[in-house]
Amino acid sequence: MRTFRTDGDNDDPLPPIDLYRLAVEEYRFQAEFNWKRTQYLLAFNAAILAAGTAVSGRFGEFAIPVFALGVVTCVLAILVQRQQHSYYRAARDRMRRLEVQFRVPEPADTTATLGKRTRSFSVTGLIYTLTTAIAVADVAAIVYSLR
Repeated sequence: MRTFRTDGDNDDPLPPIDLYRLAVEEYRFQAEFNWKRTQYLLAFNAAILAAGTAVSGRFGEFAIPVFALGVVTCVLAILVQRQQHSYYRAARDRMRRLEVQFRVPEPADTTATLGKRTRSFSVTGLIYTLTTAIAVADVAAIVYSLR
């Protein structure tokens, strides 16, 4: 196993410190970008639900396609969230592998470890729950509109 060196004396085109720095940057990028995308998807799906509610108040059955669109976008959002979480895990795991390989003295904290703390809930689970709740509200609105 190699130690954490700052020179370029290894088989990689970049020094280990640069490889690790890139892995940390990729991890942080994935975490930040995924959160921004998640915020957008939640706001978008909530806006579709609000639009459907506004339309149903004035035009009744014409709101059904809007609520149906909401259900479809919620399903797509969950698929996107699953995929983006796999990107995050891949970046986190690569960073962890490099920490072990290069014997990094102080590994970066991630949501999987949180240093010495423990998680009281899963953010990913919460996002899935919120998205599912919006989809259920869309379905309920469709059923209500058909009455």
